[in-house]
Amino acid sequence: NLADGRQTILLLNRRGDNTLVKGQNCNTAVTCPHCSIGLVYHQANGRLMCHYCGYSRALAQRCEVCGSDYVKYAGEGTQRLEKELHTLFPSARVLRMDADTTMAKHAYEQRFERFAQGDYDIMVGTQMVAKGLNFPNVTLVGVLAADSTLFGDNFKSEERTFSLLTQVVGRSGRGSLHGRAYIQTHFPENEIFRLAARQDYEGFSQREIATRRLMLYPPFCTLCAVGFTGLEEGAVRAGAQAFLRELTRTARQDYPALPLRVLGPTPGVVPKVGG
Repeated sequence: NLADGRQTILLLNRRGDNTLVKGQNCNTAVTCPHCSIGLVYHQANGRLMCHYCGYSRALAQRCEVCGSDYVKYAGEGTQRLEKELHTLFPSARVLRMDADTTMAKHAYEQRFERFAQGDYDIMVGTQMVAKGLNFPNVTLVGVLAADSTLFGDNFKSEERTFSLLTQVVGRSGRGSLHGRAYIQTHFPENEIFRLAARQDYEGFSQREIATRRLMLYPPFCTLCAVGFTGLEEGAVRAGAQAFLRELTRTARQDYPALPLRVLGPTPGVVPKVGG
């Protein structure tokens, strides 16, 4: 594609350089002190950063748990991908689009405009490179680690994956030139990837509606989630349990005809965010 003078878009829906930093001996990941999440290494500033609360710290040379050297090459993000591309294609002009490179005012629009003008050969980015873009000279699209959004904690995970893939695949060959798209996955047999590759909205809709009906998910019901937050985990749990008892009592007493399915309290996927 480079030899033909055409442009390429690569989607990797994770920013940063390495998604996980851990001790070599104890295998313990470096986590945020304010959130129940691992810190991400950003080579641009040599710091570990939390993508939830914004906490950052310098990368120490040794693990605080076992004293061994840190290993910071588990996983990959857009910064790592950009670095690899410079190694593989040293003459290629690479543009990275993610939350780290578009923080400045108007940076988003200015960078897309320069790509449209042909100032770059390859655009690397998170999901912001997938939607609503029209670059006639883009004839190759690649989706890396497509599984990262497929096995989420939400009943919409497959819908979101299908939407993201169809959008980014549609960025290739929008002009008069023939376009190609490649999807990298550990599960090529998954029907979601075949449907997205064919841009088969009708086929996906039929499959997804059947699953939603079977599992009693929207649009066959209405979901309501009640969240509880606080500084003391025990008090938060007790408050949620008290609410559950009151909700159950009220529903049975005042709304006996209402078809209501109540699930008990459960910790969030990320139990602690920002303290």
